[in-house]
Amino acid sequence: MAQKGAQKPDHGGIFYIRPRRVTASVAWKWLSFRARAILDVFQYAHDGANNGEIAFGIHDIGTAIGNQNHAANSRAVAELIEKGFLECTSDANRAQAKVRTYRITFISTGEARKIVPATHEYESWRPVQKRKFGGARTATQNPVSVAVTAPRVKVSVAVTAPTESHLRTEDGFCSVAETALILDNHSRDRSGPENTSSVLLKLPAADLRPELDTLRQWVREVVDHHGFGGARRLAHDADVPEPALSRFRSGKSLPDHYRIALQEACARVIPFNRLAA
Repeated sequence: MAQKGAQKPDHGGIFYIRPRRVTASVAWKWLSFRARAILDVFQYAHDGANNGEIAFGIHDIGTAIGNQNHAANSRAVAELIEKGFLECTSDANRAQAKVRTYRITFISTGEARKIVPATHEYESWRPVQKRKFGGARTATQNPVSVAVTAPRVKVSVAVTAPTESHLRTEDGFCSVAETALILDNHSRDRSGPENTSSVLLKLPAADLRPELDTLRQWVREVVDHHGFGGARRLAHDADVPEPALSRFRSGKSLPDHYRIALQEACARVIPFNRLAA
């Protein structure tokens, strides 16, 4: 005889459910598969009365999903918190052997007559889109072009701030002109005085970009400096696609609009004047 009524799962015991509004949200569509698997683990650990007090250490999470990549699992938990699916309600305490506790945001908390409704923070999450102008990264939506002239050369330096562009190095900040002196002091004419600020402003625009072979050597040393995963880290810091960076390291060319950003990312790790040291 056919069963009447709505279709029901043959659970054979207790089970957990996920509201359709969760999987229909923008945050869910942007959630990594590792984070989704870990969210299943948190739902499985919810016993109907412990939301807000779900205790999980990173080793317990790795055991529950069958993957002991603790660094990736930690990033996935942080992703769940950042996108609004989880809230960390208490921090870990090694002295008392306590792990962090969490709250699932689409499940209510509290006890009878003291129930606090679910908050659903994930519904307000939206991805942050990076805007690009002319294929190059800029620090403002109104880039300013500054023309600097000098005898024998015409200089056109594109900056992204109203006054002066800066590059961060291990020694602090330096101006565009000082950066040019560091990046390409091996190729420009040294016949004039070099200890005055006026000379720093007379560098040709080409001095802001070293030769590709030099940049390639610089990239390789930065990747070696980072160690395991160094290429991926450098690609992220420079906002350069990892395949493009890999091809460049192997001897291929590099699109022009990636060069300045890649130089700046390299200079933050190994200043150019220390490259040959």
